[in-house]
Amino acid sequence: MTGALSGPVLAEELVCVWIEVPDLDDTAERFQRVLGLQPRDTGLLNEEFEAFWDVRPAVPERRWALLGPPGFSYGMVCLVAGSPRPVLPTLPRGWDSVELVVEDVDAAAARLAEWPGAVPVVHPFTADLSSMGSNVHRSTVWRMPWGTHLILTTGITQPEGRRFPWAESGTGPVFEVHLRTDRYAAAHGLYARALAMPPLMSERLTSGPIHDAWGIEAGTPVEMSLLKSGREGTGRGAIELQGHPGAGIDPPSGDGRLPGGTAMITYACPDLDAAHAAVLADGHRAGPVRVIGAGPLGDRRAFMIFGVEGERVHIVAHRTEGSMS
Repeated sequence: MTGALSGPVLAEELVCVWIEVPDLDDTAERFQRVLGLQPRDTGLLNEEFEAFWDVRPAVPERRWALLGPPGFSYGMVCLVAGSPRPVLPTLPRGWDSVELVVEDVDAAAARLAEWPGAVPVVHPFTADLSSMGSNVHRSTVWRMPWGTHLILTTGITQPEGRRFPWAESGTGPVFEVHLRTDRYAAAHGLYARALAMPPLMSERLTSGPIHDAWGIEAGTPVEMSLLKSGREGTGRGAIELQGHPGAGIDPPSGDGRLPGGTAMITYACPDLDAAHAAVLADGHRAGPVRVIGAGPLGDRRAFMIFGVEGERVHIVAHRTEGSMS
């Protein structure tokens, strides 16, 4: 495995994670009532935006709703009308779990239990990852009606040398998004090398919390890197990259549409042209830099990365390019 290049982190701040859901109004209302997220913006995605995604349009226009945590301008959730991810016996391939920080994971799990179609995968449990460079925290894992997973986490201790993400009021920002692949080295190259996202921790595991949480048979090799965005300490939104044997994750869909459920992530970048050049120079696929003029953040220069699993990574210019203030 090759490490990150020296230089600035080009995925500086996780603006939002996109989730394709079958009932946008109901899902948006429940995110607000159950988890306390606040409405930020709504609108329609047109065919031009879907062409920017390089997907076959599901409908001529589809609605979206952007929701954010109280007190934070990043780590938001953008719901888009569409289809759920099919639920298979294997773990979801590509983008999956969205992990939100909450003030009280047990209380949040009790509210989540009233969400129709939400299925607990792991009830609240305490994990001590101090030996891996993390902390003691309490989490719960749920399979949601849109077919992918939601994780709620409360920090109990602080990692050495950095502050664990927190919530200002009830629910905080998206802390991380899980990406599963059976092409770990290639995926690691995109995020750790081309986008220069440094690891908070990196392990090769055959047992432990990941195996326990996801029902993976002991002895099965799983590679994991928690790759942080920019900013100090823990950063502002990480990718938990997991490498699995191909038999343990869903087969590729390859139908030209978004996969349903967790569909895409958006990172802000202080130097969009440098990020675009770095991704292409490292041999990865990326669309042209352009301004779409529609959808959330549509007024900013942006480009799309297509990862090894076809996962979409939407890179947008920060509010003021060249500055993260």
